[in-house]
Amino acid sequence: MPSRAHSTSSSRASPAVPVPALPRPVACACALIAAICLLGWAAGIDSLVSVFAGLPAMVPLTATLTLLASGALTLHGRGADTRFGPAPALLVTAMAAAILLAHGSARLDWPFAASFIADHAGWWRLSSPLTAAMFFGMGISLLALPRARHVQLAQWLALGVLSLAALTLASYMFRDTFLYQPLPGSGTSILTALVLILLPLGALAARPSAGMMAAVAGHTPEAQMARRLLLSAIAMPVLLGALVWLALHFDAIDTETGIALLVWGIVALIVASTWHAALRLNRADAARRRAEQALERALASLREADAHKDRFMAVLAHELRNPLAPIRAAADLLRLPGGADAAQQHRTAEIIGRQVETMTHLVEDLLDVSRVRQGLIAAERAPVDLCLVLNDALDQTRPLFRQRRHRLNADLPPQGPVVLGDHKRLVQIVANLLVNAAKYTPEGGEIRLALYVGRERAEISVHDNGVGIEAGMLGRVFDSFSQVTRTPGRNEGGLGIGLALVKSLVELHGGTVSAHSPGLGLGSTFVVTLPCAPAAAPTDAMAS
Repeated sequence: MPSRAHSTSSSRASPAVPVPALPRPVACACALIAAICLLGWAAGIDSLVSVFAGLPAMVPLTATLTLLASGALTLHGRGADTRFGPAPALLVTAMAAAILLAHGSARLDWPFAASFIADHAGWWRLSSPLTAAMFFGMGISLLALPRARHVQLAQWLALGVLSLAALTLASYMFRDTFLYQPLPGSGTSILTALVLILLPLGALAARPSAGMMAAVAGHTPEAQMARRLLLSAIAMPVLLGALVWLALHFDAIDTETGIALLVWGIVALIVASTWHAALRLNRADAARRRAEQALERALASLREADAHKDRFMAVLAHELRNPLAPIRAAADLLRLPGGADAAQQHRTAEIIGRQVETMTHLVEDLLDVSRVRQGLIAAERAPVDLCLVLNDALDQTRPLFRQRRHRLNADLPPQGPVVLGDHKRLVQIVANLLVNAAKYTPEGGEIRLALYVGRERAEISVHDNGVGIEAGMLGRVFDSFSQVTRTPGRNEGGLGIGLALVKSLVELHGGTVSAHSPGLGLGSTFVVTLPCAPAAAPTDAMAS
């Protein structure tokens, strides 16, 4: 029971659908016009029921239809979904149909219908057939508007009523023409035409994201272009027609010239607006193509990153599996019956120690890369002798050089320049460069470590005669998880993060690192440049 109460209260508290801003003010304006008209009939004030004396007036029945249509539009604007919601629109449709039926019966010379219309004059006068027809279309539009499947029909009906009402209102400007006779001449007043312009506008604005309004009411470039074209198509002919009418009214031009100017003026305006729209669409299409190209590049980058990730996971699994095989073999050896002698146990312990150290280095490198990316590594700023850094890095990497039988040339001065940095991280930089050179140099190769000192900067150079780097790869060797393409028969190992870590740590010390290679098979050189401590800069221009 509590859960049911909770669900009921939560459903009642759910946010309502956003209410459009235009329908309710339009409904209020139309209701106000109808109320003023009814007040004019009740008080006998002719100026309240007709704009000008002698012109058709809004009859009380038309005012009643207006009030009902305004109520239907207000209920739709509030999102009312009750069984009484369609009632006002249904009444509008039924009353308009009854008025049309009465006028049709009178035209058929039915005695009852003719006497009924003749007896109902003044306050009880029927709306004109044109007015009843427009309210009939408006009623059907308001009935269909809340239903998703019939929204487009409702909008087309509203647009038709709007066009007919606008034509009726425009015909008052041309009272001495044929247009005036079938439209307002039959009894549709200026107030009625105004109301029947406002009500369809409110109905069209009630569902801006559905039906045909979705093409003009959105924020897309297409919708903005459609609004501009519609505005041009409506406003320009009207303004041009008004100018021609004024010219004819003051006898500035004759009728034939006025017609020619109107036709060619409309053609010129349509061509200009269409050309302008085409230019805007061309710019929008160019922007869309650029966006698509940028998206394609981003997708290609994502696909490359995904493939890079897959390759890295395969390399990581391989690098972690390699030390496990000797460790497993050593464990099996220790489990042999009868045990092993002291010398065998010592060799086994060395094997396990080396492989565990290899795995530890792999994990530490991964953690360092993650720390660098998150900004968690901070280099300590203390005076450090670069010669001590290079000697410590050589001590760490000499076992690897002996294992691969490399010749190492390192002619370092007894005392080198002093830099401000972290001794441990500087050793890590040089050691990673030496390990990289050892792995990518065939056995029995030659590696040279050199130190050059200037007045303000020190330069560490690691040169090898190994596999070299192709020109297209030079700009990517410092990317994370990037490796030179492996060749058959050579297994360098590594995760491809050593050089990326070198670059990050060098930049953390305010220095730079670069890679140089004449090409594949011609060796490579890595150069690290670090700023010297101000008080430790030697006076010599260059020393080695």
